[in-house]
Amino acid sequence: MIVIADSGSTNTSWIISDNTSVIHSIKTEGLNPNFTSEDYISSLLKEKILPLTTSSEKMEIYFYGSGCSGTYLCDKTRKAIRKIFNKAYIEVNSDLLGAARALLGKDKGIASILGTGSNSCLYDGEKIIANIPPLGFILGDEGGGAYLGKRLLADYLKGIMPADVSELFGSKYHAHKDLVIEKVYRGEFPNKYIASFVVFLKDNIHKLYCSQLVEDAFSNFINRNIRYYEGYDKLTISFTGSIAWHFNDMLRKVMNSYNLKLGEVIKEPAERIMEFHLSQ
Repeated sequence: MIVIADSGSTNTSWIISDNTSVIHSIKTEGLNPNFTSEDYISSLLKEKILPLTTSSEKMEIYFYGSGCSGTYLCDKTRKAIRKIFNKAYIEVNSDLLGAARALLGKDKGIASILGTGSNSCLYDGEKIIANIPPLGFILGDEGGGAYLGKRLLADYLKGIMPADVSELFGSKYHAHKDLVIEKVYRGEFPNKYIASFVVFLKDNIHKLYCSQLVEDAFSNFINRNIRYYEGYDKLTISFTGSIAWHFNDMLRKVMNSYNLKLGEVIKEPAERIMEFHLSQ
């Protein structure tokens, strides 16, 4: 039995296979070890995942997670899993390696994530060989949902947003300054809160302001991340994540404007990651 977890900032996709086909596929909340305790990860596994598995079978668990980029955080996640599945083979890797394996398999190229946050890497077909650090939604994450939502909220509160768009935004969210400040600076998971406003962009993408905001964000992602990889202008650049998926046409437009080679754009990598491991 193989268990795949692809965990972003907002949710985790779980796929369980009997080594030949998928037998279970569910979603839970995101399990970023920067913000989630070891005990909480264990309790979620016990409640949601353990009942879907068979203890008598040899088990392999591959966890790919946002925040799983250093030894300490990977070990923290591994220990949490080990508490529930103490006989399983367990690997914990970054969500970026999962994206690269899903998008590129054994081919060289650039893999990118545009979800709540953003990230990218140069992949040689086996491992990540270069990564421009995303730096999170305060210092970076260009092109991600929190980056888009941050710009949207700031423009609304500063009165920069065009009047017709501002009226629509205000009637939908009633996002007054004090509430936004409270949620962003003192609330739990501010990146998720900020990213939640991206649905407004999707619903109003026909408005020039909204389409231009998204295109500018994608341009910033390219200029501050992609173009610093050696040979970027000759390599295939593939994407996964909700933002890349829902704004696929605009992403393609921006990529074309830079004469870059766009590969695949997939919403979620979990199924592809499972295929990768089943083929090993």
